[in-house]
Amino acid sequence: MAHDRFVKAVLTVIALALSVIALRPWLPEPGAVQAQTPMPKHEVTIPKEWGRFISFGNNNLLLEAPDKTLRIVDVEGRAPEYPKVKALIRWQ
Repeated sequence: MAHDRFVKAVLTVIALALSVIALRPWLPEPGAVQAQTPMPKHEVTIPKEWGRFISFGNNNLLLEAPDKTLRIVDVEGRAPEYPKVKALIRWQ
């Protein structure tokens, strides 16, 4: 007798949970939060003449010019002194 009541109670809880899951798309969400995009810490403009992008690491860009010259560019800072070239690598 007690076993029958327990089974009915468990099945009732499962049925209610499934009903809530099924009705959830039609229920209004309380206090819906909109996504906010953070502002970038630094915004940098790099001249195309400096070359194409190869990689980024440690707040430095690695750029390769058409003549195979590599530039390591520091991007952390404010204009006009940034971006600045930290290293210029030429192959011989």
